[in-house]
Amino acid sequence: MDIDGGGILDIAVVSDTRLLVSVGGKQRVILVNSQTGGTVAQTTLKGFPRRVCMFDNIMAVVTLMDKSLQLININGDSLELGRSFSLNGDVWGVARSEDRLIVSYCSPPGLEVLSMDGRVIHTFSNQAAGGDVFMYPSFISTSADGMVYVSDGAKSTVTQLDSNLHVIRTYSDPILQQPCGIISVSADQVLVCSHDNHRILLLCPSTGGITSILGEEDGIMWPYALTYSPSQKKLYVVPNENSGRIQIFQQQ
Repeated sequence: MDIDGGGILDIAVVSDTRLLVSVGGKQRVILVNSQTGGTVAQTTLKGFPRRVCMFDNIMAVVTLMDKSLQLININGDSLELGRSFSLNGDVWGVARSEDRLIVSYCSPPGLEVLSMDGRVIHTFSNQAAGGDVFMYPSFISTSADGMVYVSDGAKSTVTQLDSNLHVIRTYSDPILQQPCGIISVSADQVLVCSHDNHRILLLCPSTGGITSILGEEDGIMWPYALTYSPSQKKLYVVPNENSGRIQIFQQQ
């Protein structure tokens, strides 16, 4: 599936037939028909988008490169800009945790739990943790049981935290090379883009095991972002942040 404009930085499932795509090159977010690849609607942002997540089925959240966060309302086949607010640093990742948001910062590296009006509820920083847990925490996913998963491309790790940002465990493995996009598909299944060795990995938190489920033999090259539709059992992968393409894999 090719997306007009290229430069895809993140994707999220809106419904069985819709994807929301952040396109950095043209400062847009696009609502895409996931069956045809056609553009359903688009809106221009006030800054360059990075990550996108769905808060519910009618509202999405986008992090912008100007240290802000933008809410987007999805009304049928239209997109409307909602409220925006400034954040405390160079923000990258975003994920929903119940009625809150979790965002990641790369300069300096850290995490925050925010209310929907931008109020800081919890903070994680390397300094406060007494170490260097993160160097480049750019993608986040949350699971149904309240866990938070953060990929760090600079450290080649995935870190699991609870909803109050207490570190549970950090996962590392030779097969995990510059992890990028990450998505929790169940309480014990987390999918990760292993960018530098062209693989999609399955992380099982209960065992700590990390295995490859897709690779170059399946057409995976430089995977950057991904999302998953549980109702359709479809995995959507952005092969790299400059390609303007989305690959679709049907899970058995």
